[in-house]
Amino acid sequence: MKKKILSVLLCTAMIASLAVGCGGKEETTEESNSSDGKTKLTFWCHENEPWIKSYEAMAAKYEEANPEYEIEVVSYPFNVYTEKIQTALTASTAGPDIIAVWGGMAPAYIESDALAPVPEDLAEDIKADYMEPAIGVYQKEGQLYGVAMEYNLEYGGMIVNKTLFDEAGIEYPTTWEDLRKVSQEVSETDGNVSVMEGFEMMDSDSLICNYLAMILQQGGQYLTEDGSVNFATPEGVKALEEVLSMVDNGETDLENLTNGEYCFNDVYQGKGYMASVGSWGIGEGEAYDLTFGEDYEYVPVPQYGDQMAFAAETGWGIMVPKNGANVDAAWDFIKFFVDADNLVEHNIACNQLPPRKSMLTNEKYIEAMPNVTFLLDILPDGQWMGPYNTSAMREIFNNMFIDLCQQGKDSRDVEGALTTASEKITSECKMSYSME
Repeated sequence: MKKKILSVLLCTAMIASLAVGCGGKEETTEESNSSDGKTKLTFWCHENEPWIKSYEAMAAKYEEANPEYEIEVVSYPFNVYTEKIQTALTASTAGPDIIAVWGGMAPAYIESDALAPVPEDLAEDIKADYMEPAIGVYQKEGQLYGVAMEYNLEYGGMIVNKTLFDEAGIEYPTTWEDLRKVSQEVSETDGNVSVMEGFEMMDSDSLICNYLAMILQQGGQYLTEDGSVNFATPEGVKALEEVLSMVDNGETDLENLTNGEYCFNDVYQGKGYMASVGSWGIGEGEAYDLTFGEDYEYVPVPQYGDQMAFAAETGWGIMVPKNGANVDAAWDFIKFFVDADNLVEHNIACNQLPPRKSMLTNEKYIEAMPNVTFLLDILPDGQWMGPYNTSAMREIFNNMFIDLCQQGKDSRDVEGALTTASEKITSECKMSYSME
């Protein structure tokens, strides 16, 4: 299951729901004290077994150090979790003390003015030690309203089918030129149907994240000084023409992009050699009864341009509702949780990348997560994707790309398409409030 389950496209609907929710049904009041007189904190999250176990372990560790507190972790199916949070935030009675949220959900909650700001001392710690994308979406007008628990990265690594590479006697590519050469050599088509794919990056996450990296690695930029998006630069046009050529050459197809599937599934099924995906995709091989290191591996995506650069979204984090019964105690627990010595345990348990600069050389993490250590080297080179509803941004970009592929090489206006998409993204997807 991908970490980023909830589409940020829900943000608009969520904002509307929060606005009208004040006059709706209220959430049942949570008890702030347990039967033995301890202060009880309620921590809401969505159903994800490894994550729940990690939350519970951290709660137990905090309770041991602070016996006057009791923390109850309450999980909900994802299809009802958003509605539960909406109702709780707009209720006049106290609801949960702590909520776990995907970064894409955060803007709706921040705009609702229903959250308690991060305490000044914790905010200073975060701004000093957290990498830019991990702070990104959790701020409004210079104030933080949430704390990221991970560095969300959808660029930099790829799943490779070790069996196919071994049988073909081919080494994993280490340069962009080698990547394209291998991709073209191993791909096969039957008419217009792809039967074996080379390098794949045509899904809802990989396409735009790789494309943005390709712009930035040329020394270009897609975010302008006024905060608008402009893909129609020389670097943006060159990068998109490169990506389009992968489809034109039959190295890959649009099936995953149009069907809402992930490219790594082709690699796990023996229908593709390489697929770009965040490190979260490593564990998905188990669903196909494959063994890491024997059947497949996770290796770096060769760099496109002269300098390492990429864009990343803000990932999963935790927030404190303003109407909670124990706001100060909730923040005290969060300070404990995000201390590097504790957070490393959570990141390992949940196969996450660490958000803190100081954790990039953490020996405990490196020993436990050897398959992703190459990503630690590039994390400081990432920039925040920007103050945008990135799920809506993806949809606009992906639709533009599909249209260009269907037009054919001779009739495409790549620069014109990028100009139109940039204007649409800027006008429809930009957040309504300032980060600074």
